[in-house]
Amino acid sequence: MKILALDFDGVIADSQMECLFVGFNTYLDFNRNTKLFDGRKFTFDNFNFLTQKHREAVEQYRSLRPFVIDAFCYYVISYIIEKNIVIKSQDDYNELREKLAKDIYEHVVRAFYEERYNLIENNLNSWLSLVKPYQNIIPAVVKLSNAFNLAISTNNRKFTIDAFFRKHGIAPKIVIDSSFGSDKKLHIENIKNSLGADFKDIYFVDDQIRNLVGLLPLGVHCYLAAWGYNTKKQQKEAEKLGAIPLNQNDFYDVLSKK
Repeated sequence: MKILALDFDGVIADSQMECLFVGFNTYLDFNRNTKLFDGRKFTFDNFNFLTQKHREAVEQYRSLRPFVIDAFCYYVISYIIEKNIVIKSQDDYNELREKLAKDIYEHVVRAFYEERYNLIENNLNSWLSLVKPYQNIIPAVVKLSNAFNLAISTNNRKFTIDAFFRKHGIAPKIVIDSSFGSDKKLHIENIKNSLGADFKDIYFVDDQIRNLVGLLPLGVHCYLAAWGYNTKKQQKEAEKLGAIPLNQNDFYDVLSKK
């Protein structure tokens, strides 16, 4: 039994702008006096205007996206941009994240998903317009589903991606989401046990190298999605560790031969 396990954000869909929308609105809930994005709550009517007006902040956000671990990180990124903090490495980022998380982590994460849930419930089509499918990946995933049992390992929430899957004809056998925690090793173990497979039968694609390093020694076939939220340096590190970087054009050709 072969299993194709895929991350969602940065592998199947580009959700950067959706996460900026939800993440900044959550940050604003806790920082009413912020001047970031004029201190205005994002709406579907003003989002394009405010992100065009504040292009530099958006570019800073994009440059910080590879450091993201979970939903709390979008609060951290807004804080970094507003305070003009220089982040040079994942370690720098993690240190700041830990300090900020001490008293507010659970509150921020809860507010983030409430904000997202409200957007989906009240403005599904507008919300879906912010979650951009990687055009070469979607048809490949649909075709590969004929040869693999498709599984999703995501630090998103299942309810937020179900509508996307329905829209694009993707039908995973199992979805392991952030309710299981953010440790992808635990995600993959859950997928393995739920589907009755061995680690060597699992082909896992993620865009974050930290999610692959713990799986390589187990015999999981690991691939880094080079089109996702990572850097050239991280792609080289992944290759040294034994995780194969893929681009969108390689994705189907490589995996269809497994």
